[in-house]
Amino acid sequence: MHGHGGQGHEQDFSQNATTPADNGAPFLTPDKIILLLGLVTYGIGQSILFVVFPPLVEQIGLTLTQFGLIFSISNLMLALAAVYWGRMSDKVGRKPLLMLGLFGYALGTAIVALSLEWGLRGSPAPWLLFAVIVFARLIYAGLASAINPSAIAYLADTTTREQRARGMALLGMSSGIGTMLGPVIGGSLAFISVIFPLYVAIALALLALVLIAVMLKEPEKAPVPTHAEGKKLKWHDSRIRPFLIMFFCLWTFFTLNQITIAFYLEKVIGIEGSASVARATATALFCMAIWAVLMQAVVIQKLQVKPGTMLRIGSPVFALGMVTLLIADSMFLVCVAFSMFGVSMALGNAGIAGGASLSVEPHEQGAIGGLLSAAPILGMVAGPLLGPVLFDQFGPTVPVTIGAIAFTLLSVYAFTIRVPDK
Repeated sequence: MHGHGGQGHEQDFSQNATTPADNGAPFLTPDKIILLLGLVTYGIGQSILFVVFPPLVEQIGLTLTQFGLIFSISNLMLALAAVYWGRMSDKVGRKPLLMLGLFGYALGTAIVALSLEWGLRGSPAPWLLFAVIVFARLIYAGLASAINPSAIAYLADTTTREQRARGMALLGMSSGIGTMLGPVIGGSLAFISVIFPLYVAIALALLALVLIAVMLKEPEKAPVPTHAEGKKLKWHDSRIRPFLIMFFCLWTFFTLNQITIAFYLEKVIGIEGSASVARATATALFCMAIWAVLMQAVVIQKLQVKPGTMLRIGSPVFALGMVTLLIADSMFLVCVAFSMFGVSMALGNAGIAGGASLSVEPHEQGAIGGLLSAAPILGMVAGPLLGPVLFDQFGPTVPVTIGAIAFTLLSVYAFTIRVPDK
């Protein structure tokens, strides 16, 4: 079936022996639930760090620039390593790399936690402490970057082509739930000690690791057709390049909004006092998160929207959100704008990931998983660099205006992308 040349690949794609739904099995199997629990714990760990670390930066003698560098350096490593692990998962399987990723996440987080304890209790030289935390984050990024590509590939292996976008929406939903739970856990356990929530995140990661080791089944490996042996899936492959461009742009402006919203609320909306600004920022980000999770958990699952449709609706909704933010003169309109960003991110992420996965062959699912993991991370590197510069140098409304124009153009571009519906 897989051994012939370039003709008939559409037929090839659908003959994936790992899709349980082909045999009438339910869509949300115990395997997928275990995988999604693992992704929730990963999301919790990532967001807890943003609750625990910032208040300690000055106490342990680091500068805000060093704090930013720690995350920029580790994000670059996350992006580079994700591409490698994605390809590797096509060779060694999804389950071993999911386990390796969770182990790396627990190990890296443990070294960060111990480094922060050292900074608070001892008196290390700030440059040495900075170097140790960067080292810890590089371990974390180098190994935890195996989680997303393997999860994307696992869901591709275990869903039919019709279910693919729903599977990718579940992936986004799990990360979103984890991202929302992280600050709640961090805030509620901080009374024990500021760093204690990190130890809880480590314990959850190890628990997820054990569950995956014991209960997750490795999907059947797709054979590599003879015409594809030795060929690597490249980011500029015409089948997937448009999806990666869309993903990079979506996450660049998403993180640009995240990083500048507090300053925007202060300078443009006129909210005064650091506590009020913090509350307003949290409210806007919560509106975005809740709408994203609702879309991924309910709307996309119930309506079974096709990837192409989601891709084409996502960009105009983001553009509309940017325009709403631009004309906003009250907190209500800011929340409306961020709710639109949540809807757009849910549709965009599932549409892009689902469409890209459907555009490649079964034996390339790990490789596309790696590239789909790297593109948003590079956007997360670009957004925080671009946003503050545009805000400071050209004025508070300039990043939003550029975003509105960019997404209007991307809305047109989305209609030129060929998206296989199944």
